[in-house]
Formats: sequence, structure tokens, C-alpha cells
Amino acid sequence: MKILTIEWLEAFGDAINNNPAYKDSASWWEGDMLCVIEPSGPLDHEVRFYLGLYHGECTGVKLVEPGEEVKPEFTLAGPYDNWVKIAKNQLDTIQAVMSGKLRLEGNLAKLMRATRAAQEIVNSLQKVPTEFL
Repeated sequence: MKILTIEWLEAFGDAINNNPAYKDSASWWEGDMLCVIEPSGPLDHEVRFYLGLYHGECTGVKLVEPGEEVKPEFTLAGPYDNWVKIAKNQLDTIQAVMSGKLRLEGNLAKLMRATRAAQEIVNSLQKVPTEFL
């Protein structure tokens, strides 16, 4: 599946919902996320997608149109090339945030209590068959 398409995003949501380790580690979690993929490498425009996350479930996914307003609890943003490295397991998400390769907006203290759940979201992402740009 081509990355950043609605088919790819729906497969990502399904992978999260089919990951029992995520269900277990995020059973208490309440907080949606906006992912902002900034232009770099072969990507020449910004792509934003939304993940609804509630009590161990991905409650919905959505490609966010340019100019469309969303107010998630968390926003994770960074260049396409760094997102690809995460998807290929070449870059750890927490290290990417700590080193400034990705930027996180939201309640960091809450998120730090959910590092296992965050890792399981990444593990789910890595299970999606992905055709990179």
C-alpha cells in the first residue's frame, strides 16, 4: 500500500486494533493524535492524519485536508524522511522526540506514562505493508 493514502491509513488503524499488546498497554488511555508529515525527500507537500485513540482502541482514522481544523490532545510532527525511518525501525520514536527529529505538542507527563503504548503503535505501523514514495 502506498504510504499516506487513505487505504494505508485504514490499514494502520486496523493494525493498531489487531495488536493485543497495544490493547493491554493503552487500556486506560484517552487522547487522540494528529500526525503531521512535513515535506522532505520525495514528499513535496505536508500531509496530516488523525488517529482517534481511546481505551486501547483506534476509534477512527482520517486524512486531514489542508486548512481543515482539528484539535487533538497530541500533535506529533516532523519531516517525511524521519517518519520513514520510524516505519522501517531505523529510528526510535522516543529518541526522535528527545533529539528534536520529531516535535510533540501535548501533555508530555501523560504521554511518558504511556511509552509502552506508544511503542506498540509504532509496532503496529511497522506491520502495515508500505510502499514508500
